Amino acid sequence: MAVVICRSVQPPLTTDHRRLVGLLVALSLLVSVPATLDAGNVGRMPICAIDMGSNTFRRIIGSFENGRYEQRSIENATLGVGDDVARQGRISDSKLAEIERTLSRFKIACEKEGVTRVVAIGTAAFREAANGTRAVAMAANIGIPMEIATEQRESELAYLVGSLGQDGYAVIDNGSRSIELVSRRGRAVRHLVFNLGYRLAHEMFFAATSDPKTAVLSFRDQLRRQALKAPFMTGMKKLIGIEFGDMADVLFPPAPLEGRVFTLRELQQKLHQITTSPDNEFQVLRKKKDFDRALPRLVVAASLTEEFGYSRIELTGRELGTGLIIEAGAKER
Repeated sequence: MAVVICRSVQPPLTTDHRRLVGLLVALSLLVSVPATLDAGNVGRMPICAIDMGSNTFRRIIGSFENGRYEQRSIENATLGVGDDVARQGRISDSKLAEIERTLSRFKIACEKEGVTRVVAIGTAAFREAANGTRAVAMAANIGIPMEIATEQRESELAYLVGSLGQDGYAVIDNGSRSIELVSRRGRAVRHLVFNLGYRLAHEMFFAATSDPKTAVLSFRDQLRRQALKAPFMTGMKKLIGIEFGDMADVLFPPAPLEGRVFTLRELQQKLHQITTSPDNEFQVLRKKKDFDRALPRLVVAASLTEEFGYSRIELTGRELGTGLIIEAGAKER
């Protein structure tokens, strides 16, 4: 019995066939590329920045590209490092242990959100502490590169936060211990830092008085003296305020913070209302949550907006740590 084996004979591939096969292979490879490598996501990898403020630590995850800042999440923790330093000139061992636990927790939280690039920056309290560098070494052991910002460095970051890198802005950053005044014209960044942040101002002028008018006048006098040292703040496109959220939330009707504008007249009217209120009304007001943060910031906003010749101030909810994210995004362009 004869067995006949039949073979199908394929004609040779033409040039058009080869091109089609190559195209199909290329398409299959593109489909298999992870979404994180998509061209639309290049340069947008988020960063976890830890802002180690004198009173509050903030863990911020965000990215910056093409002049646009996007924030994924933020977490706050009150540590009061500045108060600890004010008492003894150094960071106590118990406070260092608290800082270590907080940084470790923040790092784990960043990694759980899929962000492995973590950086940290310490501000005024760490500059002033005799043993501030211990925090830097401790952060390094956890795997977090930390810097202690000089006054100039902190001011430069504050400018990035307020302006998103644009030229010609004047920025006021009202922290718990220090206030940064900074502007940029061309490549020239000029700044002034002085210790009249909201916590110090409250302790110096408001904590022990029942006479808000006298306290406000005394605080305004100190602010005017500082403003005279900062003529570089005048004549810019915009005046931007950082860390004025408590003022807006506590003393004014609810509204989104980002981009919120207060006219000089609004600020002055609110300040006049508070300083001329009957004593019993003022005592009720001062018991309101975060009033001790809000009133000093109102005085700063009203006084410096007037002193620098602006008719309005625009607020941002971005924090100092955002500056690290904006800086990194700008460098990666």
